[in-house]
Amino acid sequence: MKKKDISIRWHSRAGLGAITAANALCEIIGKYTEYHAQSFPDFGSEKRGAPVSAYNRFSSEKIVATHHVEEPDIALLLDTTLINPTELDYSDILQGISEDLLINTAQEKTKFSEKFSGNVWYLDATAISKEAIGRNIPNVPMLGALIKVSGLTDIETFAEHLAIFLAKTFPQKIVDGNIAALRKGYENVVLVK
Repeated sequence: MKKKDISIRWHSRAGLGAITAANALCEIIGKYTEYHAQSFPDFGSEKRGAPVSAYNRFSSEKIVATHHVEEPDIALLLDTTLINPTELDYSDILQGISEDLLINTAQEKTKFSEKFSGNVWYLDATAISKEAIGRNIPNVPMLGALIKVSGLTDIETFAEHLAIFLAKTFPQKIVDGNIAALRKGYENVVLVK
């Protein structure tokens, strides 16, 4: 049976880990599943706090596309403060999404529920990351939510390989905290509609 191709778009701010998460997802899924994988960022020369995007593609066949993902199956929003008059509006986030939107928010009801006809999921990834690693870097809890929603792989396989990926850069205490955050993200993501 042919696996479903999956495309993902991440919306975030520099410093919240979206690009690292997209790269980790690509490396792990590409190495340890039957999917071909692609990941690339989109950002300017701005520093921490500036809007950034990242993209993933997963396919059962070789990926030849090299452009932004304009019609993602899934989009993630790591920071709702991006929705403001000078940065992005709701249509920028919702553009082209076909199936699922994952939002880092403590509020179950958001305007996205009214504006998007697909599945809207929420997770307080900020609270999870602050508890797990002591900082507002919500990328790993959102990865946990994404693994649940996408079905790209099972959480235990992903956790095992994410620990190896993170251990290349971070001390064991941070790796352990992130794996706990990954599992909490997987367990606590909620489907609003």
